[in-house]
Amino acid sequence: MSQFEAVDPDFTPEQNKTWAELYRRQLPRIQRWAASEYLEGFGPVGIPSDGVPSLDYLTSKIEPMTGWKVIRTHTRYSEADEWYSQMNRKLFLVTDYMREWEELDWTPEPDMFHDIFGHLPYFMLPRYVELFEIFAPAYLSASTDEQRESVKRLAWFSTEFGVKLEDGEKKIFGTGLMSGGDEMDRVMQPDFPLVPFTVENVISKHKVMYEHHDQLFVFESMDEIRADMQSYFETF
Repeated sequence: MSQFEAVDPDFTPEQNKTWAELYRRQLPRIQRWAASEYLEGFGPVGIPSDGVPSLDYLTSKIEPMTGWKVIRTHTRYSEADEWYSQMNRKLFLVTDYMREWEELDWTPEPDMFHDIFGHLPYFMLPRYVELFEIFAPAYLSASTDEQRESVKRLAWFSTEFGVKLEDGEKKIFGTGLMSGGDEMDRVMQPDFPLVPFTVENVISKHKVMYEHHDQLFVFESMDEIRADMQSYFETF
């Protein structure tokens, strides 16, 4: 069997039940706390509430808007080399793994709910894709492990776990937060530590995968952080 498939597996009743419950739990959270860009894409992408959508359906929504396609991977957590190689071809990988019922509000590994519910509303927006598309060329052109690690940290703390200020109000931007209730709730507490998003701040911070973050980075403008990161990547 190929690592990648253009077709969907047969989703089980348990997977669809998990999907529906995750959707039910996360919908009021995103309506209250999600960044405006996410909400702008969420309605038009039309993610179903009652079960896992098909690849064809998802691609039919995002490809006309931004040129991206969705492809299924049998890997639970793709390695960076493969992830960025596919990204460079405008192919977004969706795992066929679904979290267990006891992990509804937080899973240490990204599952298909994270990949679809967390990421794909953004892929309806060309201006978001302009940000997302800077990472793959930078990673693939990097000449040192240090540079590659910097790309991964900058992507992680912006598109996966970034926090945005909108008119002085804290909003969830990162897709890892968008699809996990427990950490989303924690980050939205008034006393959660936030540090300004700068290249220097972010590349000195290690990624956290198997526990909640103790600090995240905040910015006000996608265009501003994209310009800052692009200037840094050009030094490669």
